[in-house]
Amino acid sequence: MKRLTTLVAALLLSGCVQFYAQQSNVNEQIDTWVENHQYDKALATINAMNPEHESYPELRQRSGIIESKRSAYIEEQLDLASEYEAEADWAAAIAVLDTGLGNLPGAPELQAQRGEYEERRLNSIDRNETAILMARARYLLATRTSEENLLKATPNNFFAQQRYRVFQQDLKTLSRELYVIGKQALYEDDSFSAVQALSLSNRLSPNELSQELLSSIQQAQQSERQQARSQKTVVADQQWPQLENAFAQSLGLNDLAGARRLLNEMTELDREKAQPMREQLDSRLTSESALLKERGELLYSQGFLGEALAVWEEALTLTPNDAELQANAERARTFLTNLDRWSN
Repeated sequence: MKRLTTLVAALLLSGCVQFYAQQSNVNEQIDTWVENHQYDKALATINAMNPEHESYPELRQRSGIIESKRSAYIEEQLDLASEYEAEADWAAAIAVLDTGLGNLPGAPELQAQRGEYEERRLNSIDRNETAILMARARYLLATRTSEENLLKATPNNFFAQQRYRVFQQDLKTLSRELYVIGKQALYEDDSFSAVQALSLSNRLSPNELSQELLSSIQQAQQSERQQARSQKTVVADQQWPQLENAFAQSLGLNDLAGARRLLNEMTELDREKAQPMREQLDSRLTSESALLKERGELLYSQGFLGEALAVWEEALTLTPNDAELQANAERARTFLTNLDRWSN
């Protein structure tokens, strides 16, 4: 579309130039174009003039001055647009350049800078949308307990059940959206954003896609650290603060499986230093597993069999030897298998 617009403008300019180049009052038109910063029209008209035209010698001498004004105008527009960079106001910067391109549609300097600002604008929109989705995810996680308590208080109330069903659907929808964001962030080599998005996705609604992708990121990071340690022993001491920070981040994101993976790596390096974190993680694993067990029971009682199974299986990754969890998961699995057989 941009190329077509440029071509149309060029054709129109060519016709306009040929017309004015033959007029006796071409000087006045040149002055008007220069005053309105339409330097390309002025220069093209001068170049198209017949050397026998009475105004040709005078206007040819002015060409250098007009070209200087053109260059100064372009620099001015670029400088004005750059003033919005500090505030990342790309729309305002683009508006300045569009004004310049309205006068000089063929200026490559303005076109190139506009293209760069447009790319930054689109990236800014993506980042804002991602931030909004993550903020909404954290809000839903913060309100989940109150939503569950409301249903527990009136488990047979139709409106409470409907409200909870809508809430569950919101969790699943947002979980899928965050998985896509995490996958894209990983493609763009932004592992920090990927881990955040995938961790939130899995907390909203446990799912294999987010779990597997998150696990692959963490395993790749672990392999890089192990390779570095094998090349230079001293690196192990240098990596300890990095591992501690990553462990704290995993706890903050409630990615307990990732925290356990990190802790196992830290234990291999220094069992004694890792012991306090082992106790911290064990406590979190027990409490989180109990919370997931209770959530699964609530989901199961309301007919969310697949969701209940996913939650119980998530809990089993934290406390795999919990006999009650194993029985709950097997019960849900059997029920879902029978439903599938009956439906066929």
